[in-house]
Amino acid sequence: MKAQIRLIVACVLGAAMLAACAPTKRVTREKAGSGDELSGNWSAVDAKETAAAFIKDCFAAPWLQRFSDENGRPPAVRVDRVVNKTDEKIDAQVFIKELEKAMVNSGQVEVLAQRGAELSSAREEQDDSISGRVDGGVGVGGEMGGDFVLTVHMTSILDQADGEKVKYYRLNATLIAAGKGNKVWVGDHEIQKRMQQAKASW
Repeated sequence: MKAQIRLIVACVLGAAMLAACAPTKRVTREKAGSGDELSGNWSAVDAKETAAAFIKDCFAAPWLQRFSDENGRPPAVRVDRVVNKTDEKIDAQVFIKELEKAMVNSGQVEVLAQRGAELSSAREEQDDSISGRVDGGVGVGGEMGGDFVLTVHMTSILDQADGEKVKYYRLNATLIAAGKGNKVWVGDHEIQKRMQQAKASW
């Protein structure tokens, strides 16, 4: 009888120890673009901050008012590309969409579809309209051309030693007049982060 009791107690203790050692998983829902940054790499917070800084600086420059005065309408801008020369793999679309959102919400410019999937979708809709496959719709020849093209160049520098590293980002934006090819606005934004970790091997 005592042997059976000891066996039962051992089984219960063993089960309790296994449960205590079992890995636990916890999911916490956060507001997008908020919360702690874990790695120190480029993040959604950086994309939002940089896009907001670029738009504020760009729209304060004289090119916008000058164009509106001369043409009597808001300029059409296409965000063309983000050139990533950092040491990270960064999804450029996250950054491009932040720029486009800021422009659209400003109400001061017309934002054109990106080259690639967006522009192809618009042209497929035009093709359906002129082919007679759909009733009504738009015709060919009404597509708006860009007055300006916006490009962004990203670079980074990493410095690290003894469990500490500093990550520096520099982003340069250039707004180019599509007709003449001249630059009407050039902006830059810098981000620097310091990460510390005791006895770390980065």
